[in-house]
Amino acid sequence: AFVVDGSEKDGRVNQGTLTTHIPAETMDFFLCRAPAAKQDSEDVQVGCCSAPATKVERYDVLAEQPLLAQEEEEEDEFPQEEPEPEIDALEWMSTAIFDNKTMQQRLPGAVYTRFKEAMVTGAPTNEEDQKVIADVIFKWAREQGAVNFAHWFFPMRGGGGAYGAMSGAIKMDTMIDLCWSSAEATKPFRAILPHERLFAGETDGSSFPNGGLRATHTAAAFTTWDRSSPCFVLDGTLRIPCAFVTHLGACIDDKTPLLRSNDALNKQGLRLLKNINISTDAKAIHSFLGWEQEFFVIRADLYRKRPDLVNCGRTLIGKLPRRHQQGELNYFAPPPGQVQRLMFSAQAIMLKLGVPMAVLHN
Repeated sequence: AFVVDGSEKDGRVNQGTLTTHIPAETMDFFLCRAPAAKQDSEDVQVGCCSAPATKVERYDVLAEQPLLAQEEEEEDEFPQEEPEPEIDALEWMSTAIFDNKTMQQRLPGAVYTRFKEAMVTGAPTNEEDQKVIADVIFKWAREQGAVNFAHWFFPMRGGGGAYGAMSGAIKMDTMIDLCWSSAEATKPFRAILPHERLFAGETDGSSFPNGGLRATHTAAAFTTWDRSSPCFVLDGTLRIPCAFVTHLGACIDDKTPLLRSNDALNKQGLRLLKNINISTDAKAIHSFLGWEQEFFVIRADLYRKRPDLVNCGRTLIGKLPRRHQQGELNYFAPPPGQVQRLMFSAQAIMLKLGVPMAVLHN
């Protein structure tokens, strides 16, 4: 932003403390105004700002303009920080997920084969294999820096108005267990991942989907590891993707219906292949989902000033901006610097967790 000094004939311009001299004819053309001799207005227009036609040494006179006031406030509130070192996301790729490749490298061959066969047939993993798998995952998770483990599930929260990160749920436990063989009254404990707590867990389900639906004696709910979803480590916690059901087997989450849909698709798909005489030796059908998410990025301090966004996750007040989705100015345009840094950071984490986040655009 700059202020035009209309009192000088040479069209002197003050930009901060920097003074530049521009011929009056050039300034008249630049500002799309009449020549200086014919101009009667007391003000001259500079961009979208108006300034008094008196000699001004700095642009402080415009501080009350909304744009400048906001920029100056931001500069004080958000001081420039040293840029973080860039991370090569491809070097991190799939390093924090216990995927099929890692499982095959670390598990005994027979245990790995039986585990993969159980995923096709739906048979449970026997207890001896559970102990081996839990021990291997524990050692791998410790190498990743994990101290805790958590059954990670997605309960129905329709009555609570939850959104965003609040939709997921975790029951976090430290990777320790008591030494039950000890004769001491206060038993010592050791670092371990108990196999029975890896594959299944018990928790409280009385508050889902919208709180207090069931009596106390029917409030129990159970989590069980979805073996088709690999475990991963995030924020020092081994996360175990789980289905979430009541003590009678009723699903109260978003994952169980998906798994049941996959079972139905697998059963009827194999029937179809057999009847059309294609791949009649197939044992299972895998479905794939191409996931796309569209969202808006809002500065945190502005977000906290909006009770509708904070409480409802959507806009209930305000009006559309002058340029919004009806225009094509932002579509596929380079994202702003802060947004791009955010996206690259999210991309690095997703790739580290084995999620192929391959496309992003404005």
